[in-house]
Formats: sequence, C-alpha cells, structure tokens
Amino acid sequence: MKKVINGTTYRSHTAQLIVTVPSPFPKTSNNWHETRLYRTQRGAYFLAGEGGALSRWAKRTLNGLIPGAGIEPLSKVDALAYAKYAGLSLDRYARAGFDLIGL
Repeated sequence: MKKVINGTTYRSHTAQLIVTVPSPFPKTSNNWHETRLYRTQRGAYFLAGEGGALSRWAKRTLNGLIPGAGIEPLSKVDALAYAKYAGLSLDRYARAGFDLIGL
C-alpha cells in the first residue's frame, strides 16, 4: 500500500513492519480490522490496514460506510502507544526506534 500525505510518501512494502495491532473482533464482524504499525527508512511512523464497515479503515459513501483500507501517519508517541497495546516484545523496541527508558 502506498499513500502521499502532506508531501510525505508512505509505502508499507518498503517500510519496517514493527508489529500487527490485534483485532478483538472476528473477520466476519464489521468491526474487524487488520492494522499494522510501520516505520519508514527516514524514521516516520504510520499505521496501514484494512477493515470492516465499522472499523477505523471504513470508507464513507453516499449510501453509508463500507469496508476500506488506508494509511495514517503517527507521531512517535502515538506509535509507541500502539506498540505497547500490540504487545511488542522488549527486544524489538530498540529496533523499532523507541527508547527503552520509561517503558
């Protein structure tokens, strides 16, 4: 997946996959999502994913919400929060560009 946001290009196929954020919903649910946290080669963090009509990735149409996919840039602080929520192992924090102080 690739998207240009505010002049920055985000590419999930060339970025470092840090962790997959778990979905508490089954794939048959409209709330289901598959969300992954990435870091670009230049150190920017972003989420990329897809999901049902009631997920963060839903798309609005004239007829309502439908399943969708997308990319969202994140600050380092927000990326760290997602990494913690997803259960990123301590040995992977440093490789993901996070400081181990304060964890």
